[in-house]
Amino acid sequence: MDRLGRRLREAREAKGSSLEEAEAATRIRAHFLELLEAGDFAAFAGGDVQVRGFLRIYARYLDLPPEDVLGRYSAEVHGTEFSASEQAQEEAQPSAPEPDTDLTDIRFRPRDIPVTSSLPRWMSVRTVMIVGLVLTILLGILAVVTYVMNQPEDEQLRAPTTTTTPTSISQSATSTAVPDQSTPTSLVSADGRVTLALEATEHVQVRVKRGTNVVFEQMMVPRQTKTWSDDEMIVVETGNGAALQVTVNGAELGPMGDRGELCTRAWGPSGEVPPP
Repeated sequence: MDRLGRRLREAREAKGSSLEEAEAATRIRAHFLELLEAGDFAAFAGGDVQVRGFLRIYARYLDLPPEDVLGRYSAEVHGTEFSASEQAQEEAQPSAPEPDTDLTDIRFRPRDIPVTSSLPRWMSVRTVMIVGLVLTILLGILAVVTYVMNQPEDEQLRAPTTTTTPTSISQSATSTAVPDQSTPTSLVSADGRVTLALEATEHVQVRVKRGTNVVFEQMMVPRQTKTWSDDEMIVVETGNGAALQVTVNGAELGPMGDRGELCTRAWGPSGEVPPP
């Protein structure tokens, strides 16, 4: 076992946590945590970026300095020179001796403490109030002007109500009877299957299942696109919904969720369905 992996395992055991408890706290699979503690960094499909990201999260969970852990990783894997963290250097320095003078006996007089105003001389309280009142009035006028300018032209120039002829009523009824020709985008597939495409906008851990079978579980990198099809259901799980753009049966649905949101969503041939 490598030195960094042993250090991680000892820190976890000292914390009294199991791999399953660490997985629940860090949202990193216990399998990956076990690889980190074994020093098997070459087994990560995401390469150096994925390893560094997992090490930083795991170090914070174990109350270890992240930069110290990443420095040890670089030294062991890439052969770079490792320097101790600043925190360890500060702990090694002797603390300064306490002064012998009893500071409680020192008495301050008001004239010993300079008192200065944080406001310039010209900016008195009255001046600030006047400026605030003027700004409020100007903002009100601007709001009224904006409202009037945004009104439809026909409402601004609306004439008094006049008696309409039967011909105008008939024309009006004919014009309002025209149905809306636009149709919403449908997620229903013509071949009775569901086809789902994911595009990553940043590094994000993704798990994809066909029904209950896991078919993909990796770290996706920016601009990477993956596509899956199934007759029944495709389930997507991620810890950062904003990092995934979703397309179902050719319809772009936008981001899967909000930034940092733990999302689980599922789609079938007829559209989105409750996840199992």
